[in-house]
Amino acid sequence: MKIKGIAVKTTPDFVRTKHGDNYNKWLNSLPEESRNIILSGVYATNWYPLTEAVIIPTQKVGDIFYEGDHVEAAKDLGRFSSEVALKGIYKLFIKVSSPHFVLSRASSIFSAYYDPSEIDVLEKKDKKAVLRFSGFDEKDKLIIYRISGWIEKTLDITLKKAINIDVSSKVVDSKCIFNMTILWE
Repeated sequence: MKIKGIAVKTTPDFVRTKHGDNYNKWLNSLPEESRNIILSGVYATNWYPLTEAVIIPTQKVGDIFYEGDHVEAAKDLGRFSSEVALKGIYKLFIKVSSPHFVLSRASSIFSAYYDPSEIDVLEKKDKKAVLRFSGFDEKDKLIIYRISGWIEKTLDITLKKAINIDVSSKVVDSKCIFNMTILWE
């Protein structure tokens, strides 16, 4: 699986912003291939290997700053990404949009960030949505949790607080399908 550079940039930006004094500690903890991706300069439109560019750096954020809690690290990275991406005019637009509209748009945007992948809205009900993520491997689950953090923060911006975001997975034909059930106030 490959990921667009715009999503890769989130992790080093997050560490610089939230844990600046320990940026070098985090950077030096990365294996050589991951460290080289970040040190070479990440370009928003380039494609990068998902595991080396995002999964391993996210795991290292969890190891160093979250006492080994990789899932919480991934969610915080997603929340940070939402804050950064949805500024200015975008934030105003999001505030007046319904959660269903935002989630529909987000699913099509996220599909363009991961190759190969499909992200679909399976269900839309009052104060509930179910998204399906296909084309991912089980080892890619931290990306799904990053997206759940992004959705949580984005719902906050729409002034609809997330009550629960549940991620489940099943293997079909050696590929993992993730479902994300989102409930909000």
